[in-house]
Amino acid sequence: MTGFTTTAAASGNQAAVRCYYAGDPVLRPHCALTAEIRAGRVALCGSCAAARSTLGKGTITAPLPPGPALDVLDWIAEADAAARQARRDLAAAVTRARSRGCTWTQIAGRLGITRQAAWQRFGQDPPPAAARSPRTERTPS
Repeated sequence: MTGFTTTAAASGNQAAVRCYYAGDPVLRPHCALTAEIRAGRVALCGSCAAARSTLGKGTITAPLPPGPALDVLDWIAEADAAARQARRDLAAAVTRARSRGCTWTQIAGRLGITRQAAWQRFGQDPPPAAARSPRTERTPS
């Protein structure tokens, strides 16, 4: 988590500053989501600022300028877009790794899954170009 995560506001000009603990509803169920103060490099809402440890309370705080409240639906859309991009990046990285000779076992090891799970998730390799039959080649229309 970063201290100054922002979410675009409906106005388009200002962005809400997300509380450091907004992404952890189990640890901080009463988080108000929108940061109000800055404690060092960490942005906190009022609820999370009050719940800081005694060690954290030694950090000097500064109020953040007033801004829009965090829109949780915008946050959902942003998180979904980031997850989709991460899936595309991962698929591209696996394709590049395979094209450079990495084995499914090596890839699976980096992902913390089995070789078979990696292969099932990312599909089998296409046959080399020389081994493809003319019927499997697509011709431009």
